[in-house]
Amino acid sequence: MKYFSILFAGAFVNSVGTGLSAFALAIYMFQTYGTASSVMLVELCSFAPIVLFAPIAGVLADRFDRRIMMILGDGGSVGGLLIVIAAVSSDRPDIKLICLGIVASSCFAALTEPALRASVSDFVGPDGYVRASGMLQLAASSKYLISPLLAGFLLPAVGLRALLLVDASTCLVTVGCSLVVRKAAGSTSGGAEEEGFMSQLLAGWRAVASRRNVRIVLGLMTMAVFVIGFLQTLLKPILLPYVGTTTEGTVETIASVGMFAGAAVVGMAKNARPAALLAAGMLGAGAAMTLLPIRPVAWWAAAAGFVLFASLALCNAGAEVIIRSSIPNEQQARAWGTIGMVSQLGYVAAFVLAGPLADKVFEPLLRTDGPLAGSVGTVFGTGQGRGTALLVTAMGIALVGVAAAVHAKRADIVRGTEDFSAHGKAGDH
Repeated sequence: MKYFSILFAGAFVNSVGTGLSAFALAIYMFQTYGTASSVMLVELCSFAPIVLFAPIAGVLADRFDRRIMMILGDGGSVGGLLIVIAAVSSDRPDIKLICLGIVASSCFAALTEPALRASVSDFVGPDGYVRASGMLQLAASSKYLISPLLAGFLLPAVGLRALLLVDASTCLVTVGCSLVVRKAAGSTSGGAEEEGFMSQLLAGWRAVASRRNVRIVLGLMTMAVFVIGFLQTLLKPILLPYVGTTTEGTVETIASVGMFAGAAVVGMAKNARPAALLAAGMLGAGAAMTLLPIRPVAWWAAAAGFVLFASLALCNAGAEVIIRSSIPNEQQARAWGTIGMVSQLGYVAAFVLAGPLADKVFEPLLRTDGPLAGSVGTVFGTGQGRGTALLVTAMGIALVGVAAAVHAKRADIVRGTEDFSAHGKAGDH
């Protein structure tokens, strides 16, 4: 566990740096170009490469030394950030060059995630999988909680370029952590280099598709990601008509604390059954998402958001343990790459559908003179954002349905994990 803890520390620091640059770039793009499209373009350039290259990154992490892949990923990200710094330093910043740098940085960053997740099986025994999953979630959640607070304070004081340099520095810290672990623990790869690259790429899908319990979990998680994507897209349109931007930021920060709280609970729940974690997490998230939009009041949204994100930590941990206990170590990185791509496509679908559904279908229903104003409107209210709130509540109810499916399929979900766990002991190195 000590070597994994070093990797976790590097991932935590790097996640904070990533969040700093993401926040600062979003503000910069809006201030420079004045459109939401410019902000969304930056987010797309950052998000899409990580999703699309996840299967390839998984194959590489199984084919070659996983710590080397992490070093290349974090080190290469620095090059992309330097392109962005050069672009924003110009008197006339070129949005194409900014996006090129972001894409380059994200392509390299895609190499790190499957390698880091697979490293759990290198350095942690099956009894520590739940704890390790909680640690990984703590690292990932830092960019949502710590980074916005830091960036909001630092951006006016030091400017965008300084925050981008800080992000580049955190990448180098992560490279250092990976080098330390590789030197102390030696190289680790999944082996099977004699297989062709395309064969290994397809093996990532076969590792998932050949295990019924993994297929079930992946399908359920993709549905959950799709539902949560609606909330991520529509939370601001729901709240901003009733609260200010400062209050909105406070609500999101408090909600993000839930990720830490949930991950901490997962880290302490060493003997928790993964199927129970998955079902309880989805049920809690669905209930919170159902209730959150009903009242456009800051404290209500913050409390429901806290419960929502804490529940998601349980959900993610349960899914990770089930998958990790079902797939051999030498196949895990490529499997995680495939799983990451498929599940994250739920976000892409949500991003595409949420806006049109809210604007064209649900918002007209709860206008002051809308067809549901006299019925559903007595609960949700009427006016701007209330139809969008109804849509998010409907998606929350759908997530409760997914939780019920997890409970109904719990025997199939855990089947296949017990036998493999007996063979998968990695132990502490």
